[in-house]
Parts: sequence; structure tokens; C-alpha cells
Amino acid sequence: MAMRSHHITLSEPLSRAVETQVNSGRFKDFSAALQEAAWAYFVGSGSALDDYGLTPEEVRKAAKRDLAAIKRERREGKLKPFDL
Repeated sequence: MAMRSHHITLSEPLSRAVETQVNSGRFKDFSAALQEAAWAYFVGSGSALDDYGLTPEEVRKAAKRDLAAIKRERREGKLKPFDL
């Protein structure tokens, strides 16, 4: 499948919404944000977990484990504060 360039014009509210998504860091650029929106609208929004064969419970369990490790390291003084 060849990738082609398509030029579109967005309404101002939609343009601001896409720009907000890009600025949040969720997407690399407008193209990626619009591609996901179009995919979700026409094909349906599948869960990103399905792509990796994970269940929500597995993700919650891993997050809980990682958070516990972070808290433990913080108590032990192994983590440095992050300053911008």
C-alpha cells in the first residue's frame, strides 16, 4: 500500500482540538492525530491493549507493581528529585 498525500481543510474548532492533542504529546503531528480519528470513526476504536494481547487486569497489575517499586525506592532514598 502506497502512502499518498491528501490536503484537507479543517474547521477552526476541529483544528484547535487536533492541535491540543498534538501539543499534549499524545501524537507526533497533525497527520497522526487525524489518522487515528479517521480510523476510529470509520473502522472503530479498538483497544491498544488488543494490539499487544493484554487484558486490562494485566495492565492494572503491572502498574500497581511498578508504583509499589517506585514508592519503595523513594522511601529508601534511591530516587533523585526531578527538577525542570
